[in-house]
Amino acid sequence: MLHFRIRDYLSILFYRLLAPFFGQMGKRVRIVRPLRIYGARYCEFADDSVLQYGAYLAVLKEFDHAPLLKVGARTMIGNHAHIVVTRRVEFGAGVLTADRLFVSDNRHTFEDPSIPIRDQGLTQLAEVRIGDGSWIGENVCISGASIGSHCVIAANSVVTSDIPDRCIAAGAPARIVKRYCERREGWYRTGPDGEFA
Repeated sequence: MLHFRIRDYLSILFYRLLAPFFGQMGKRVRIVRPLRIYGARYCEFADDSVLQYGAYLAVLKEFDHAPLLKVGARTMIGNHAHIVVTRRVEFGAGVLTADRLFVSDNRHTFEDPSIPIRDQGLTQLAEVRIGDGSWIGENVCISGASIGSHCVIAANSVVTSDIPDRCIAAGAPARIVKRYCERREGWYRTGPDGEFA
């Protein structure tokens, strides 16, 4: 236990020293041994946010605007997250993600099959926002889509279209399977359109 505490304190100290290189660094932010962070000056971490071990962040100024990765207060992003931003990706407050999350607001261009995809550049997709208090499961992929507040996204889901507040979504592509009903005060099954079954 003592070993882990010392390592956590070293992590906090290390990023306190690097804080001037980030766009914003709140109090008690913990970034645990990332694999790579490109574009730290475009990253904002609010108070008590955590980026777990092995993260790969690429916040890239590929277009004519400054990109932004914003992580809300008390949000915890799991181990081995891979986040690529060319416009804006925002995690609200109190978001919890499991390991191996992939989030991107862009994709590789692949329209011309005579050119290697790596040489075709990037295409901008919609901005990504994950609402306050949501829980994102293991191995989830979020590509150019937003998720509302207090949502649950099941493990291995691929989110390519927006999910409204207080929904449970699963699958590839992800579809709404349950929604919170205010009147009945509980989670109830829905059709893929989010209407109660």
